[in-house]
Amino acid sequence: MTTPPRVDPPRFVLERNQRLSRSLLWGCQRAFFERQGIEAWRQGLIPNFITSNPVIGRAYAQVVLGWMRDWCGASRGESGRLSAPDPGQPFYLIELGAGAGRFAFHFLESFRRLHARSQLRDVAFRYVMTDLPERNLEFWLSHPRLQPFLEEGLLDVARFDAEHDEQLVLRRGGTVLAPGTVANPLALVANYFFDSIPQDAFTLRDGILHECLVSVASPRPEPELDAADLLERATVSFEDHPVEGACYGDAELDSILEDYRERLSDTTLLFPSTALRCLRRLQRLAGDRLLLLSGDKGHASEDELSERSSGVSLVRHGGAFSLMVNYDAIGRYFRLRDGQVLRPIHRHVSLHVGAFLLGQPPDGHGETELAYEEAIERSGPDDYSTLLKRLEQHYDAMKLEELLAVLRWSGWDSGMLMDAFSALMAQAESASEPLQQEVCWAIQQVWETDYPLGGEDDLAFHLGMLLYVMDRPEEALTFFEHSLRLCDTEPGTYFNQGMCYVRLRQDARAQECFERALALDAGFSRAREMLSKLQSPDWRQGPEEDEEPGEDSGV
Repeated sequence: MTTPPRVDPPRFVLERNQRLSRSLLWGCQRAFFERQGIEAWRQGLIPNFITSNPVIGRAYAQVVLGWMRDWCGASRGESGRLSAPDPGQPFYLIELGAGAGRFAFHFLESFRRLHARSQLRDVAFRYVMTDLPERNLEFWLSHPRLQPFLEEGLLDVARFDAEHDEQLVLRRGGTVLAPGTVANPLALVANYFFDSIPQDAFTLRDGILHECLVSVASPRPEPELDAADLLERATVSFEDHPVEGACYGDAELDSILEDYRERLSDTTLLFPSTALRCLRRLQRLAGDRLLLLSGDKGHASEDELSERSSGVSLVRHGGAFSLMVNYDAIGRYFRLRDGQVLRPIHRHVSLHVGAFLLGQPPDGHGETELAYEEAIERSGPDDYSTLLKRLEQHYDAMKLEELLAVLRWSGWDSGMLMDAFSALMAQAESASEPLQQEVCWAIQQVWETDYPLGGEDDLAFHLGMLLYVMDRPEEALTFFEHSLRLCDTEPGTYFNQGMCYVRLRQDARAQECFERALALDAGFSRAREMLSKLQSPDWRQGPEEDEEPGEDSGV
């Protein structure tokens, strides 16, 4: 019997041999983020931990403070303290693509503390979170953790389109940041941002530059070419075409490409054309005095670019995608404008963090360089992420003192506590009183450092369980109450509340909690047993009840 030949399903070509930065892919990308809003981060579709934890927030805060010292070094007010070049205006610190807002929160927590203790405490600053989806801005403006910064005037938000916008309109204050209106130097933060905006791709073979043009096909007709879910079924391919003449008609961009043509051989590289044009507009906004701090996956040197033998690779994140960032090209752009580039001398594992500087303070960028060396190069966010991935495999083997040390090192990161929760629970109950006090301190620090998105594991519930096993029922009740404010339909939380009231000898309130747990789950045997014991006439005549709490909030 002859096997019939395989027939591939029909493909509908949506675009053929298009410049990558003009591809319909980017319209799909926009539609995805506009549709998803904060849900893209809440559902874990977009990776963000490595660029949104307390450690990277603290590191960036140190670098920005050093940069401000450089610019304020030659200016002192009447008190003799350092002052801004224009003391009547704040330093604006702008985050591009702020996403869920976690980085902004961690940065502001660290920066406000450092700023208040420094000679710059009289120098005003304002952090501005920006993004494209309107829903993200609404989320930030209503987030409880950001309210103190908004109310103090330290934080504002603005919508920003990296492909077009030349100014920012601040939502809270109404200020318009436009060329000629920004009095002091400008700091930019761009984490996991340049990898998600339009880029181009080129291949070099035997000294000849080819542009990698993209074609997109789908297994079905697509009446809406910017549909948010198109990327989930699209097939993307690239084809090399020789470049004749200047590619962009833009002296700076074309000179960078020409330099690559002369210096590189047999490699494929991405070219951040949209990022460079965006930075040019923001440079005008800053009056040519700029700090860019950017963390992403990418290539930071000519050597790294020369080692790329594979073609263009899109990394998909549900209905979105990202590309590697050519930080070498960004560095070349800054050097063309007499700028300076700071980057680690070692290769990154997961995250490259570079600092790019324009403008010249009176005494140079010494403080910026020192802060970058200490906070980024010697032991920065990439080292933290690399080591944490290894440590996560060994939490169960660690002593309680070691777990607490990792928590302190993480800047009291709630995600780290949740990963190590079972190990903490196993040791906290039998720990000495001084060590239990340290655990209680750690619990409070983690709670104050947490930036909830909703939909994650119930942090309050788990903190309450830790406090309960250490026989601190009053403190545990506080966290169980926090948990119930988020979700009041979890029988396990009511059961644990009841157990706290039992230890506090408040039997009537304990009974109410067990009854509510049973109302939610009639088969909850432990709640029924405790209710029966409470109703027994000789209940308090026996030994003190020492039941364990529910294992999770979904009992």
